[in-house]
Amino acid sequence: MVLETKSAVIILLIFCIVAISCNTNNKNMPLVFVDVQSMPRIHSTDVSTLISDSGITRYQLDAKVHDFYSNEGDPYQHFPEKIHVERFDSLYNVEGNIVADTAYYFERKELWHAVGNVVVKNLEGRVFETSELFWDEKVPADEVNAFYTYKPVKITEPDGTFQYGRNGFKADRSLNIIRLFSIKGEFDFVEESNDSIPLNTIRPDSIQLHE
Repeated sequence: MVLETKSAVIILLIFCIVAISCNTNNKNMPLVFVDVQSMPRIHSTDVSTLISDSGITRYQLDAKVHDFYSNEGDPYQHFPEKIHVERFDSLYNVEGNIVADTAYYFERKELWHAVGNVVVKNLEGRVFETSELFWDEKVPADEVNAFYTYKPVKITEPDGTFQYGRNGFKADRSLNIIRLFSIKGEFDFVEESNDSIPLNTIRPDSIQLHE
């Protein structure tokens, strides 16, 4: 796939040429300084690309706008106008997807940060809705902090039952092992030493949700 790109350096050079040209007609024109670091090194539109993990195609990313910032050795990517990511299994079946209004990807940290109307759906059909979500790609498959948020979250099961985590949740890569924080409602569960509840200990028929 060939992406349409615009170099920040080229833009800056063009700007300088125009400024110099104008200055020949008006010697009193003030100089304008541009912070190159605040400008994307690469700007792309209507992006659709496949992403590999360990040599295997695992994701498809679609976005209206994609900007890449070098950020003085801490590069990141910005998707300011909607993003949709699908995750595939080894047979290229879709096993989950994420949509959000805006997203950032910090390359060195291997961390996604989705913001605004974030909706995630896993292979089993469980849907998560929140205003902010972090996805840490470095987390091993068996750990329960690959996905997390500290914002309120609504989780809807395939059968239509749902529950809220008023202070967010964290989950493993598959979004099947889940811990909700400050759950809203009445539940029968196995008590733990902190205020989190493993989702797989909750009996769906015991949930009485409140507005």
